[in-house]
Amino acid sequence: MSVAPNATRGAPVRPHQATFTSCPIGTSMVLHAVAGEIDAANASNLSAYVESNLGDAGKLVLDLRELTFFGTQGFSVLHRINVTCSRQGVTLVVVSGSEVDRILRICDPAGGLPVARSLEAAINAAAAPPPTHLRLVPRG
Repeated sequence: MSVAPNATRGAPVRPHQATFTSCPIGTSMVLHAVAGEIDAANASNLSAYVESNLGDAGKLVLDLRELTFFGTQGFSVLHRINVTCSRQGVTLVVVSGSEVDRILRICDPAGGLPVARSLEAAINAAAAPPPTHLRLVPRG
């Protein structure tokens, strides 16, 4: 488990601070958990942490249930993380909490980001084979 620089551990969370932790789940999946607040002052820290701690993982579960504040800049960072994961072939599933849900209702009403309601559902979704949109077409 690792903690990001500038993050506090075991101390009261102050404005503009978040704690980032990470741990492997099996051999190809990693769990990143975030607690505290994500706003314009520190949203880029979330992106930097996720990108620098992906390693060789093919699947990422991003647990945001412990956030006490999640600003609109957080949505932009989630989108950037989603794009980064897609480019690197990493399956991303976000476990949202009430603060993240509030922003997603406004910024992502169509549900473009891969979101799960529980950690178990996120792990199952990340472990599932990727959906295919290919269809067999008869030769004619």
